[in-house]
Amino acid sequence: MVDASIAFLWFANEPERGRADRLLESDVPLFAPDLMAIEVANAWWKKSRRGEMEIADVEQAVTLLFGLRIAWKPSAPLLRDAVRLAAELGHPVYDCVYLALAAGHAATIATDDERLRRAARRLNIRTW
Repeated sequence: MVDASIAFLWFANEPERGRADRLLESDVPLFAPDLMAIEVANAWWKKSRRGEMEIADVEQAVTLLFGLRIAWKPSAPLLRDAVRLAAELGHPVYDCVYLALAAGHAATIATDDERLRRAARRLNIRTW
């Protein structure tokens, strides 16, 4: 499973994108909550607001994101479990959507977000 912090790196021309690229090059099946597309598009938009990315590049990144082999999972059915995890961990609900999805599929989370990585470890969810 992949989160927005990894997807961001695929099309944002960041120096640390090598690890994220290796995930794309692997044979690991990729899936994500549909929330991820919104989160990553917002991160790219913020980058454009700072003058670090053209809005046309953001639009192209969104198009390319949907062209990847990511199986998109609906977030709404995960929300109840995500809220419970957020209360238990003291962690934001939007991140807990990823945790709920990973837990439900016994999946490894590919993330570049250290806080999410620590939360995953607390739940015995593997990280990539």
